[in-house]
Amino acid sequence: MTDTIPFAELSERLKGNDLPDILVRDHIGRMEPAYFERYEPEVIRRHIEMISRLGPDNAAEIHVEPLDDSTWRLTVVAFDYLSVISILSGLLASSGLSIRRGDVFTYTDAEPAGDPGKRSHRPHRRHRVRSGAPAASPGITSSSLRSLRKIVDVFRVHAPSEEPPDWPAITLEIKDAMHSLRMNSAGALQSKINERVMDYLRREQDPETSTMFPVHVAIDNDTGSGSTRLGITGQDTPAFLYALSTALALRNINIRRIDIAATGAQVRDTLEVTDRRGLKITDPRKLHELRFVITLIKQFTHLLTRAPNPAQALEHFNHLIDQVLANVRPGRAMEEMFDQLEKQEVIGAMAKLFGTSDFLWKDFLRMQYKNLFPVLQDIKVVGIVRSREQMESELAARLSRVVSYARRKQLLNQYKDKEMLRISMRQILEKNEDIQAFSHELTTLAEVVLESAYDICDREQRRQYGEPLLPSGEPCVFSICALGKCGGRELGWASDIELLFVYAGQGSTSGPHALLNSEYYERLVRMICGTIESRREGLFEIDLRLRPYGEKGALASSLEKFNAYFNEKGGALPYERHALIKLRAIGGDPVLGANVEAARDVFVYNSTPVDGRSWTHLRERQNDELVETGAINVKYSYGGLIDVEYFVQDLQIRYGVDNPAVRGPTTLEAMDALNRTGYLSEEDHGMLGTAYRFLVRLINALRMVRGNARDLVLPDKTSQEFLFLARRLGYEEENGAEPGERLWQDIERNMEWAARALRTRFVHKLFD
Repeated sequence: MTDTIPFAELSERLKGNDLPDILVRDHIGRMEPAYFERYEPEVIRRHIEMISRLGPDNAAEIHVEPLDDSTWRLTVVAFDYLSVISILSGLLASSGLSIRRGDVFTYTDAEPAGDPGKRSHRPHRRHRVRSGAPAASPGITSSSLRSLRKIVDVFRVHAPSEEPPDWPAITLEIKDAMHSLRMNSAGALQSKINERVMDYLRREQDPETSTMFPVHVAIDNDTGSGSTRLGITGQDTPAFLYALSTALALRNINIRRIDIAATGAQVRDTLEVTDRRGLKITDPRKLHELRFVITLIKQFTHLLTRAPNPAQALEHFNHLIDQVLANVRPGRAMEEMFDQLEKQEVIGAMAKLFGTSDFLWKDFLRMQYKNLFPVLQDIKVVGIVRSREQMESELAARLSRVVSYARRKQLLNQYKDKEMLRISMRQILEKNEDIQAFSHELTTLAEVVLESAYDICDREQRRQYGEPLLPSGEPCVFSICALGKCGGRELGWASDIELLFVYAGQGSTSGPHALLNSEYYERLVRMICGTIESRREGLFEIDLRLRPYGEKGALASSLEKFNAYFNEKGGALPYERHALIKLRAIGGDPVLGANVEAARDVFVYNSTPVDGRSWTHLRERQNDELVETGAINVKYSYGGLIDVEYFVQDLQIRYGVDNPAVRGPTTLEAMDALNRTGYLSEEDHGMLGTAYRFLVRLINALRMVRGNARDLVLPDKTSQEFLFLARRLGYEEENGAEPGERLWQDIERNMEWAARALRTRFVHKLFD
């Protein structure tokens, strides 16, 4: 060992073979003593030779030597970054290689060379360059190159496969990765490696039969190495080192040494780590957090393959840990939360959630993570379908405890968000393909929230203006009517809420500050829309564009004006006849609501033929103006969902005049009624029903990621995003066909069925 060799002698022995003296002295002066204790001069010389070949166009040097038939020693010399271990372990794991032991040495900051023995008492500043910060620019000088920190990482890697690793390819990948880090492309590189690692895990793990076992973490600060030693004992988990090193890098923790000892299915990982300054981690809170992070990452990695997008799940999980650590104080509350998080059913649920929906994470889990844990603690609660009566009772009980408008508004939206989270979680966790049950519960929630918002706002208005009255002195009642998906009980992921408000008639309020009824209800509608908060466009957003006269019309209409607009000689446009099929009274006065629905029937179901030319012109405009060239919009492209809906609505208008049984706002129920009454053949009923259900599920899966109601464009079928879409829909590899390939085949088939309805049946009948 070199600890017996004086510094001057060591320096002299390392000279020669055209090695620049300045590189030798720089290497000796900036490496920690443990490095010289571990490696012989000949090995150190090779490391310096590798460092001498680094430059603007060469970010890494790699040396591989076999130790036996399945084990190799891999040496990587490169410029230093905090995420290097994460990148290297990810590349190796995705190539089927496991790290069994590793030494991670890093240059200290530049300083005059000296005897390492005389410098050993000084703390080493080993903080690494942050991921993505360039270590050198293309025009860097040789002098400045020497001043940059370097790494010398030596790993013993094992390949369980009988076929030897493709080392030339692996070496090239490592070089390319280090170059990407140097060129500030860490984000794209990390995403690419994430995808590779998770593809490997999918091939190697069976997510349905995996069982978690306890994890024990021992922390030892009584070491002479200047680092904190972590002993992690538990079940052997593929890619655990990758996930852990990624999590530690995000928390500015350096890994100095790795030792992995496996016995059967059990493994003991020993890591030596320091903080960003190269010092031991001694703060009790930080040590507590470290144990928590390690335990959760170990368990979470084991179940990652349950997520459609595991890389996204890992990223979100790391952010959740940060949220918990930043907002929960150490103590009993944190311990209880940790205990819940470590349960297999909770970890598995989070893997699915975090790897399925980006908008659920951003709008619910990140912002309201405290609401998540009570649900996760009793995961069975997610599976309960609540009736309207149960929702009304729960919400009323919460609102009864407060009086002020501000607090009632806050509690109303908290309840809405929590219930939306619970309903959405069940759809993800149970892989529920019953789109009607999901839609009905979301719609019921919308109805309950709207009715409560109306009650809250109406009380506030009456305090100021009194009760709205008709000229006769009778109360002027009010009705909330739903249209579109809400009217059809067909709400889905990120659906907006299309509404139409009607009041009984003209008059004024009874209070000292009297208002005309028209002004009272205009203010009331504005207040209702402001009371129900929407986190982003399309997510529980109220849409009033289908009211009489559209954006130019009043927010609330009297029943008289409603009848004047929606009749043969009124101002309603042809497409509004189709739109009103889905009108349904959902709140307010039930008698007035029934009168509105009766007026709707007179307007929609009459002998006046559908204006086919106007309709086909509208359909062309939708395809031309709402669909970008070359894109496929699952709703508005030809063969999209709207073709099925328009086809069914046309049949309802044609035959609903004489047969009220085929009337109704829900598309699938209308199809069934048309089939029972003989207006829709068995073949068309089966084909269109299948296409409709498929397209609704596809739209829900698209919106699931970003939560945007208008995000209905299919990603490129060759993209990773399309593959994740297929997995969200439950597609797996089958008979040699990849998930994305199988999804594309189903898209083509179902959109062709929808387009055929438009081409061969609907347009033909319009011009009979």
